[in-house]
Amino acid sequence: MTKYRPSGFIVVLPQTIMEIPQDSNLSWLTLFYALPKELVEKRAAYLNLPRNIKKLLASPEHRKLIETDAFLELVWDCYAWSAWQFFQVPKKDGTYQDIPGDWQHYSGDFPLWRWSYEIIRHFRMKFENEMEWSFQRLFLMGKDDELPWLTYQQFSNLVGNLTDMIVQEQNWQPLFDEVWNNRQVDDYTGKNVNKRDFMRSWTHSRTATHISIEDVLENGVILDGDMLFEIEDPRGQFEEKVLGKMHIEQFKGTLTEQDKAILQMRYEGYSLKEIAEKVGFKTPSAVGKRIGKIAGNYEDFLGDEYSAFLDKHSK
Repeated sequence: MTKYRPSGFIVVLPQTIMEIPQDSNLSWLTLFYALPKELVEKRAAYLNLPRNIKKLLASPEHRKLIETDAFLELVWDCYAWSAWQFFQVPKKDGTYQDIPGDWQHYSGDFPLWRWSYEIIRHFRMKFENEMEWSFQRLFLMGKDDELPWLTYQQFSNLVGNLTDMIVQEQNWQPLFDEVWNNRQVDDYTGKNVNKRDFMRSWTHSRTATHISIEDVLENGVILDGDMLFEIEDPRGQFEEKVLGKMHIEQFKGTLTEQDKAILQMRYEGYSLKEIAEKVGFKTPSAVGKRIGKIAGNYEDFLGDEYSAFLDKHSK
């Protein structure tokens, strides 16, 4: 006789034992309860879910919200985006850095972006087996108790610590290094500085494979023992000659007065809710989307400036 082995999360209740299958939407509820309001606002209907699992399960209306694909997208996207912020990739000098550039600059096929979704199931197991956010703990709450909302900073600290821990436990860093050191054109998307910078190096390495562009930038070119020429890294020149001068002010000149006010208030520490109230937006998430749009426009502006600079100094 084959012995039954549960594949879900087991919860011991006063008169029964419940198994929550890992392939059910409900199995992601522990991670949902750790999200801050600022992220749940992306799908505002979920702000109204009871912060007590017993009340939630007793409500057909709320159970229906949990069973939708929108619920999974909310949880998975928020955790993947957050974990991405803490992935580390190697620099030329052997040290490590955050993945450079906005996440939107990388395609959905970029292995590290896909890995940010892979890590989520490890988060769920950590919640269940090693933290105070297990399903058993949720069911031990009193019927009138409610889980508090984590602040955005608390959530960020949580994801950062878990990401570092899981990457180390699973020995993923060597894999991340290989992925980063062997990037392809298809790993990037859209129009941005990172893609253009990579494209120039990528194209060069295929038309002159006997010379590494990194070596040229760092050491110059030596032929038969003689130094033929040295090339300064154009990125350093660009930052010094372009970013350090008037181009940022030129970009600001392209903004509406409302956009200028939004950026200024955000710089001064106003919350999205406060900004929405002051500039007339209906929701804080609308302000967040507008800030994202402005950031995208700036990347395009900067990319055009960078491309023109390289064209001028590469002749």
